[in-house]
Amino acid sequence: MKKILLTCLSAMLVAGSGLFVSCDEETFALPEIELSTTAVTASPGEDVSVVVTINADAGFKNLTVTKFWDGVKESEEVLTTVPSSAYVYHVTDEDADHITTINFTVTDSKNKTASIELVITVELTPLQVLLKYNWRLDQEIWIKTGTNEITDAYTDDVYRFNANGTYDKSIGAKVDDFSDIWFNYCYYDLNQNTLRLLMSKTGAFGEEVTDTLNITVIDSDKIYANIRYHGLDVFDPKYSAMENFQKRFVAVAKTANFDPYQAGADDNGGPAGMCAEVEFDND
Repeated sequence: MKKILLTCLSAMLVAGSGLFVSCDEETFALPEIELSTTAVTASPGEDVSVVVTINADAGFKNLTVTKFWDGVKESEEVLTTVPSSAYVYHVTDEDADHITTINFTVTDSKNKTASIELVITVELTPLQVLLKYNWRLDQEIWIKTGTNEITDAYTDDVYRFNANGTYDKSIGAKVDDFSDIWFNYCYYDLNQNTLRLLMSKTGAFGEEVTDTLNITVIDSDKIYANIRYHGLDVFDPKYSAMENFQKRFVAVAKTANFDPYQAGADDNGGPAGMCAEVEFDND
């Protein structure tokens, strides 16, 4: 009140000159808002929590919380009471496709505002990346020479990994004369620490074969994975009995028209018609 009294005394001193100053309105500080952090990193499925501190000298009116994707408003909620605990936001799969920010705007009883933003950097886990896209086999690099040795029949192969631990392969228009007409593509297991990917398949006689891929790169564009092949020398003498290769996959969007095995729905059960049960040792 000291500030108001001084203002009123000043008004009285200048009253003789015909000036009039009202003493009805108090002077309030502008509202202030702070966050316990303004930048966090999280993965889809995780919760982000932030403590919101508000100072509204004129009295609190509301707090507007707005989510933006790439600068465009996606959702908004208005809180009419000051949060008594940390504000919690649940990160979604869709957030990973955008620059995600949460804007907090406090409005006081005089309709004065103050704002601050939380920037959420969304990082997919390796498994989430694997599940989010289909993966087309693009190259098979022979480590010894650095050359791309991919067989033409495999250049349109697309793999799809499912959340239930199964995977499928769409053979495409190009079909080889052995694997594509012999194996069912069955189960997988990814160790997210070592990035070792195990992929089982079952042959027409019920035999189970597991491929081991050691992933070196996995992101929203590509997968690079090292694999060791045995017995290639039987088919081509330029190879040794054991050779190291790097499989390279490119990410493609998941679509509803994914077609397992060869073209058409008639063979969607696979040439073996079954998948042998397998217990992965992937620690």
